[in-house]
Amino acid sequence: MAFIRRFHVIDSHTAGEPTRVVTDGFPELEGETLREMEADLLANHSDLAKMLVGEPRGHAPWHAVLPLPPFHPEADLSMLILSALGSLTMCGHALIGTVTSLVEMFRIEPVEPVTRVAVETLSGLVVAEARIEGTKVKSVTFQGVPSWVGLTGLEVEVDGRPIEVDIAFGGLWFALVRIEQIGLPIAVESVPNLVALSHRIRLAVNSALRERTGLPPGTPEKVEQLLYVGPPRSAGADGQNLATSTGLGFDRSPCGTGSCARMAWHHARGELAVGDTFVHESVLNTMFTGTVEAETEVSGRRAIIPTITGSAYLTGLNQLVLDKHDPLGEGFFIPAAGSIDA
Repeated sequence: MAFIRRFHVIDSHTAGEPTRVVTDGFPELEGETLREMEADLLANHSDLAKMLVGEPRGHAPWHAVLPLPPFHPEADLSMLILSALGSLTMCGHALIGTVTSLVEMFRIEPVEPVTRVAVETLSGLVVAEARIEGTKVKSVTFQGVPSWVGLTGLEVEVDGRPIEVDIAFGGLWFALVRIEQIGLPIAVESVPNLVALSHRIRLAVNSALRERTGLPPGTPEKVEQLLYVGPPRSAGADGQNLATSTGLGFDRSPCGTGSCARMAWHHARGELAVGDTFVHESVLNTMFTGTVEAETEVSGRRAIIPTITGSAYLTGLNQLVLDKHDPLGEGFFIPAAGSIDA
């Protein structure tokens, strides 16, 4: 056979968003720290991200995880995350999918009722708790980064109408847009229009951030993610969302970082207190449960310490191969409809 690459992978989805854990076949990375290994990956193996997560073997929302030996003395493993955007410092759905995959395939020994897994990421040490029944991972909980609101009441004009935007941080910056301003529901049939509109909104938001003076210290210069927020559609949920971005299109899950940002937004509005939970629903009606664990400060701003709980499910034990005669074999990405560099 004319295969010049062969990867063994565990595929899963976390509330609809896919994760691919590479268990064999990736070139050995060099480095004495996780950051040095990432540098080797980007310098010498960045093309492999397209093969692992791009078409024709996947599509832009796929995230591939490389489990690696830990460098942090308290970590059980470290991981690098590959996506259409390149290397990511952290991703909530990918963490949940990775822990679930490694425990259910006995690469991490399952211990009832809770298996604790300390994962070293580029953003720091993240402790995950997998709740176990037998050998099945029922859910995974992890603590998010301090999350806060950076700006409220920013008004931009898009398609000739005003739209009010708030900006919050949950590990990534998000422009939060209340869906009732848009006139479309958060639903699968609305996704193409919502994704296209989100790029125009972010373009306007980022133009306003560049041009306005007197913004609060710490306000980002650019926001690459947008979160439509609305009321719940399913019993048991507290709110629904759709996260969108250039490059990845839209999140099928409720989005871990987006959930942290939204909880910080509700906390700042006096709608969530320490100890309160918030069940966040995706466009597919899948759910994450967030909890406000504590209050804190970031650069003098009120912030929260959130946790996120979600579930992942294995979808495949696969071999990915590269035929040396395949002109598209190394993979490719097609941007989301309406995508622009906002």
